[in-house]
Amino acid sequence: MNRKSPSDTQLPPDQPLGQLGENVLSTAITPEIIIGNTERMTDVSTVVDEKGLEGEGEVVDVPQEEEVVFPDGGTRAWLCVLGGILGMFCGYGLAPSAGAFQTWYKNNYLSEYTQSQVAWIGGIQAFVTFGLSILTGSLFDLHGHRYLMACGTFLLTLGYCLLSLSTKYYQIFLCHSTLIPVGMNFMLIASLGVVGHWFSKRRGLAFGTISTGASIGAIVWPLIWANAPQRIGFGWSMRLIALICLLIGISAFFLLKTRLPPKPPGPFFHFQAFRSLPYCLFAFAGFTWVFGFFFFNVFIGTYGHLRGWDDIGPYFLIFVMVGSTLFRVPSGFIADRIGPYNITILSNIIMTYLLWLLLISKTIASTIIISVLFGMTSATFVSLQAPCVTRLCKDMRFAGTYVGMNMFFTALAQIVGPPAGGALLGSGSKEDQLARFPHAVILAGSMLSLSTGLVIAARLCQDKRLLAFV
Repeated sequence: MNRKSPSDTQLPPDQPLGQLGENVLSTAITPEIIIGNTERMTDVSTVVDEKGLEGEGEVVDVPQEEEVVFPDGGTRAWLCVLGGILGMFCGYGLAPSAGAFQTWYKNNYLSEYTQSQVAWIGGIQAFVTFGLSILTGSLFDLHGHRYLMACGTFLLTLGYCLLSLSTKYYQIFLCHSTLIPVGMNFMLIASLGVVGHWFSKRRGLAFGTISTGASIGAIVWPLIWANAPQRIGFGWSMRLIALICLLIGISAFFLLKTRLPPKPPGPFFHFQAFRSLPYCLFAFAGFTWVFGFFFFNVFIGTYGHLRGWDDIGPYFLIFVMVGSTLFRVPSGFIADRIGPYNITILSNIIMTYLLWLLLISKTIASTIIISVLFGMTSATFVSLQAPCVTRLCKDMRFAGTYVGMNMFFTALAQIVGPPAGGALLGSGSKEDQLARFPHAVILAGSMLSLSTGLVIAARLCQDKRLLAFV
């Protein structure tokens, strides 16, 4: 059958689209299609009349998938949020305590090792905790939270029990850099994934609420480290942490509940993302930001020790976490009004300035102020990393993959950042290390400065207008 070309089709004046508009496409254009609807996750059904194309045939209906309705509240949903808070308390809250561990190991069991060698323990731990997300996200899609939370609780408890018996470098490394971070990652992904099953319109509130578990954990765990070993010894302190993790993990296991059916895992990598210049710029910005951020977290306690502030030194990291807790939710509210990139740039500028101020900080009071403000400004990037990345994703089916790749890339900095700072400090006397401390600050400050420039470049690639919402 000969088919007319589009140029041969005559459209009557009273029917602007003619037979093409009447028969070929009868898709209903609804507000959900135009602006998206996070509550009703359905495929658009297109009805095609082949007669409009071939002059004969029947209407073919593409069946719609079932609608996915999110409760956005209710007792069961908020119990999951409570379980998420508990899971984040262990899964994420333990991560910032690397600085407290670093100081303890260097001053006690691993005093014969350099700062760089000891820093590898915390660096590998941080990398595994976050970098493993690119794999465990797919495990959650396939099996839900039960296997992840159960295995995570077991590994975390086992890791700290074995750590209580460890005195050698390899023993501490195996426990602190393998068993413990894998368990933390499992609990982290299970907590985040389940809450996403229950909330849509109020998802920001839900995730903001469970993130308080991470902030509280980041305060409580260093407090335990600052007090328990001196009173009950290192071994019993680790057993205490293991018991807390076991009880919290069991509670979170029963509070959390998945409600959506399993779905096939997506690709671990979506290489098309790296064809986007803003995505590449922001990925490098994340790498350099984490480099500088983790230097401060890991070595601020060491700085207090080198200054002779042994009584207050272990609490500097707690001041950082208090500041982070105070600004984590407000940064999200501000981002909704001026854009995630804009508030991230402003916070990074202040954060970088504060790190440079550490070069001239000679008193306890000034160091405390810097620590609190540094924590407040660092909360912005931590909270808004995912919104900044998903803004660059054109196909939201790959949003999780985009974020996972970005987190994996930034996690690489957690391997090299602390050891690089430790290498600059060396293993000499306290006076020698204090004299070399500015060199490490300059390296970290330069990385944060570069990160700020890269975020600005990524923002300008999207919109060059100064007051644009980006």
